[in-house]
This record gives sequence, structure tokens and C-alpha cells, in this order.
Amino acid sequence: MLKRNTLPICILAAGLLSLYSCKSTEVPVGGEQVLLSTFTTDWAENSFSDESQLGYFFTTPELGSFSMIQGEFNKTGGYEKSAFGFVFSYTADEKGRLSNYIRFEINTAGEYAAYAYDGRTYTDLIEAQPENTAYLYPSAAIKSGYDSINTLKIAETSAGYDLFINGTKTASITVPSGFDGGTGVMAFFSVGKKDQEQFPGAPVRVTYRITDSKAAMQK
Repeated sequence: MLKRNTLPICILAAGLLSLYSCKSTEVPVGGEQVLLSTFTTDWAENSFSDESQLGYFFTTPELGSFSMIQGEFNKTGGYEKSAFGFVFSYTADEKGRLSNYIRFEINTAGEYAAYAYDGRTYTDLIEAQPENTAYLYPSAAIKSGYDSINTLKIAETSAGYDLFINGTKTASITVPSGFDGGTGVMAFFSVGKKDQEQFPGAPVRVTYRITDSKAAMQK
């Protein structure tokens, strides 16, 4: 059996109070949303060092609505267990706060996780677990340690999503019954608790860029 570590749910719960995101600002034309068929970005750094940020996770502006998205992530500072990756299939209110979402994440300790949150309960999407329990799983596909570039990819399937780490398919997940998420995607970055980070002298630093994508089909 794979060694696994319980996710720090206290960080996840706190993060719900401090999600900074932007919904798509694309203007409908003729009643239909117009999206680019592909989308890439340059490297962008995200840095966190203020004690008010401890215990939360933060998102980029919405990257768009995609059926496939791939990005590179490089963490150079901060608590090794604080995760980063993609948050997707979410519902956001007018202030950008998420009422439900799926997260696909890794950390510099060589672990990954995928789980859904429906506004009440966390559901582990890698292995069936007791209610409101999710785990971090080790993966040899992850380049562990700081200043290591890892590529994460999410690809929509007829049954859910395939998840890839550095080209290796790590999991095929099914969206839980009754989960009402959309097709938006954002990158996210977690900040550890006070006893895990060393602020302000050692900030959490993660850079990322989107390297490939495919727009979601509009219904």
C-alpha cells in the first residue's frame, strides 16, 4: 500500500475565506461566448510573505474555460508541504469566491492529491476514503525539492478528467454525483500555517506558466 499523508484540512477550510479570483470578462457576441482555441502565458511569479496570508490558498485570475490545460510550476521557497496546482470545475460568486471546486495539486515533498469540495464536504478523488477525508499520495513522477519544474495537465474525458504529472497519467477521476462545477480553471498556491512558514524572511514563492490548452466546447 502506498504511504499517504492526510491533507491539512485546516488550511483548506481557512482558504475558503480568502480565495482571490476573477471570473471571465469576455463579452458574449451574438449570444455566444467567444474563446481562443489555445492559450499560453509567460512565467509569472507569485510571492507571499505577510502573516495575514498564513493558512490560506490564493488563486490567479481565471485562465479561461478549457477541456485541456497544461502548465509548468516551480516552487523556490516556503513550507514544502504547502501545495500548488490547478483549481477547476468550480462555481464562483460575483466576488470570485468559490462555493465548490476540484483541486489537483502537488508539493515539493513529492506528493500529489485530487479532491472535490461541494461547499460542505471534501471528497478524495484518488481513492475512496471516509467522508470529509482526503490524502496526499507519493508519486515518483514528481520532481521533488525546490527549484524543480513540474508539468501538470488536466484533460477532460467523457467520464471526468485525466490528470498528468510530467507526462505520466497519474489518475482518472470522476466528478462526484451532484457536483455542480463549471469549466473554468485557475492556478493556485497554498500558504502554510504560522508554525510552518518563516515569514517575512522566507516567503512562499511559486512561478508558473501555461504551456498548452484546448478551449471547452460551448453548449
